[in-house]
Amino acid sequence: MTADDSRLVISDGASESFDSKTWARLLVSSFVQCPELNESWLANAISRFAARFDFANLSWSKQAAFTRGSFATLLAVDQSTGPDNVNITSVGDSLAVFLDSGELLQSFPYVQAEEFQQRPQLLSTNTISNTFVTSQDFLANHQKTWSLQGRSDPVILCMTDALGAWALRHSQNGNPRWQQLAQIRDVTELESLVIQERDAKTLRVDDTTLVLLSFLERQQDELPES
Repeated sequence: MTADDSRLVISDGASESFDSKTWARLLVSSFVQCPELNESWLANAISRFAARFDFANLSWSKQAAFTRGSFATLLAVDQSTGPDNVNITSVGDSLAVFLDSGELLQSFPYVQAEEFQQRPQLLSTNTISNTFVTSQDFLANHQKTWSLQGRSDPVILCMTDALGAWALRHSQNGNPRWQQLAQIRDVTELESLVIQERDAKTLRVDDTTLVLLSFLERQQDELPES
């Protein structure tokens, strides 16, 4: 994850792919530097990734994994166009949630917990897997603008898939936990929540990250738990 005064970017690497951690970090740094998610931007990121490895000296199994590709999500929150709007870019199943005074306004890219059961589109180091980026409806499907105008206490929560599915499921069941998530200010509070919900079998065991963006207080906290 990387953030500056106007832009926050997180990426969650797919565990089954070749060195997805490096790919995720590279996607984050690339988007912070140039927030233009298109074919040429992605080609540049792939070239930077490939330059980090000596393919000929990899074992045959690592060569096969490298060829299959690395995969990761990308979720960006960008306020660089002005103080009243927030632009969301999302590829994959990391979730952004828009709250006002603890009440859910919108979520993106998913609005139902069941959507997490589908196989998400991910950004890959294998160009063949990125054809969706060149589709005519790519921007319409992967970008959203939220207005802060008229909001009394606007907050955006960014979270990885396990926590996102858990939060949407509770909301659908009439037991929203948005206020609880929005009030977390210390990593130990997130750790306690994760352990409790994992023990109750309501939260899938996976790397879990929560980022809070408070536009009223102009502060941001990163709360990761693995």
